[in-house]
Amino acid sequence: MKKILIAYYTQSGQIKEIIDQYISVFDNDENYQIYYHRIMPVNDFSYPWSDDSFYDVFPESVLEKGCELNPMPQELIQDYDMIILGLQVWYLSPSIPITAFLQSHDFKTIASNTSVVTINGCRNMWFMSQQSVKNYLSAVGAIYQGHIVLFDKVNNLLSVISIIHWAYTGKKEKKWGIIPMPGISKEDIQSAKQYGSLLKEYWQSNRLDQLQQAYIENNGVIVLPHLMSMEHKAKRIFKIWTHFILKGEKISPKQRRFRLQLFKYYLLFMIYLLSPIATLIFYITYPLFYKRIRKNIDFYQGVSNKG
Repeated sequence: MKKILIAYYTQSGQIKEIIDQYISVFDNDENYQIYYHRIMPVNDFSYPWSDDSFYDVFPESVLEKGCELNPMPQELIQDYDMIILGLQVWYLSPSIPITAFLQSHDFKTIASNTSVVTINGCRNMWFMSQQSVKNYLSAVGAIYQGHIVLFDKVNNLLSVISIIHWAYTGKKEKKWGIIPMPGISKEDIQSAKQYGSLLKEYWQSNRLDQLQQAYIENNGVIVLPHLMSMEHKAKRIFKIWTHFILKGEKISPKQRRFRLQLFKYYLLFMIYLLSPIATLIFYITYPLFYKRIRKNIDFYQGVSNKG
């Protein structure tokens, strides 16, 4: 019997919905035993978020500074044949609870020399976060087998409005009756089942080394080149803002809050005014940088190890 651990963090429940679809192909199969571990911070993050708490996690997310977690139940500390990790992105990095789990002694204990597949449910930018996750897996000696990324495919500018409404109210609904539904679509969530089927098929036929290519061919990892380009630039800017905010924190908590407010308005300015211009410039110059862009696409899809 093969043992599978499902480890995940969720606030809204979206990543659990995806996992349930993904793992459903193993239901009632006596050849597999499924274990679940919901990652839980000792002091969990508020949900729905307040405006202050939503931005307050920014510096620690960027620095990939974990939080204190409740330990895994002792009965889950054992050897597994496969770990499936359900995660999300906060400010272009793995969410703080996911970062904490990947840095934890519990994860290091169970993941060494163990196959891992990651399932990322996010808004639309995930490239740098996924690379961080792969680095953590490599550091503990886990065997990365593949990843899928399901994201909100609504227009980037509209999805900001819908996601913030969802985050602040906890209601997954159309804002004002006209802004599209936030989050990953029902159809895409249900599509996770096909990726679970591919895992089962390739695992049974000892072809896990080909799993990621199968995910790519079945649209499990779609790279939007203009967002990839913007994320590279945004990550560098985020680090500058992080250091600026933390310098303010050394002065006083009030200075941290003030600088976070500055960052909030900068972020909205960047998304709504600068990003459309950056997208236009990207596609105008796309032919000039095609080879480099193609190389980066292959890297984040998992086709190559060099970006």
